[in-house]
Amino acid sequence: MTTETPDNDQENERTRADANERAKIGKNIVYFALSVIGILGFVSILAASFGTAGEKSFTQVKDILGILLPVLGTWVGTVLAFYFSKENFIAAAQQTSNLVRQLTPDQKLQAIPVEEAMISITAPTTVKLTLNKKEEEIKLKADILDALLPEGGKNRLPCVDPEGKIKYVIHRSIIEGYISKQAFSGSVNLADLTLKDMLAVNQIQRIATAFGAVGQNAKLNAVKTLMDGNPECSDVFVTVDGTKNGNAVGWITNIILTEKCKV
Repeated sequence: MTTETPDNDQENERTRADANERAKIGKNIVYFALSVIGILGFVSILAASFGTAGEKSFTQVKDILGILLPVLGTWVGTVLAFYFSKENFIAAAQQTSNLVRQLTPDQKLQAIPVEEAMISITAPTTVKLTLNKKEEEIKLKADILDALLPEGGKNRLPCVDPEGKIKYVIHRSIIEGYISKQAFSGSVNLADLTLKDMLAVNQIQRIATAFGAVGQNAKLNAVKTLMDGNPECSDVFVTVDGTKNGNAVGWITNIILTEKCKV
C-alpha cells in the first residue's frame, strides 16, 4: 500500500482544479453558441411571419445564419477538441508506455540500429591505440597505461592497425593484472614490458581477440547474440563489411548493450 506525499497531493489538486476550470470554460462557450443559434432561429421565425416585409427580413436573417453557423460550429468544434483531446492524448501516451514496458529486451534490441547506439571509432574523443610501430616497441606502462588509460579514465582500449582494422581490445584490468604478476616474479623491469610480451600469454591473447563484428545495417539483437555466444566477448565492432577483417566504424560495449536492454 502506498501513501501520497504532500507534493503529490498538491499536484493532484492542481490537476483537478485545471480540469474543472477547462470544463467550465468549455461549457460556457458551448452554451453561448447554442444561445446565439437559438436567438437567430427565433428571429428568423418572427421575420417570416410578417408578410412581404418579413420575407425580406427572413432572407437577411437566413444569410446571417448561413455565415454565422459554420463559424460557430467550427469554434465549438475547436473548443471541444481542445478540452477533450488532452485527456485522450494522455491516455494514449500511457497506453503506449505500457506497451513498451511489455516488450522483452530482445524485442527492444531488434528495433535499435547499431549505428544509433555505437561509439564512433573515428571520433576525436574515442581513445584507441593505432599500431604504427611493432608490438615489441609498445610499452605497456608508458605507451598504454600512462598515455591512453590513466587512472580515472577509460578502462578498455581498441587497438587498430594503420588501415583501421581492429586487432585487439585491451582492458585496463588485464594490463594491470599482467604487470602485477610480473612484479611478483621480480625477474623483469616493469617499464620494459611490451604489448608483445603480454599477448604472448595465451589466455590474454584469446581475450584480446574475442571481440565480435557486425555490419552497419545490423540491429542490436545481433550484438547480443555474439556476446551471449562467447563469455569472453565484451565488445562488438561495426565494420564496413560485417567481419572482423573489415575497417571499423563503430564500437558497442557490453555496458552499452545492457543499457539498451532496459525496458
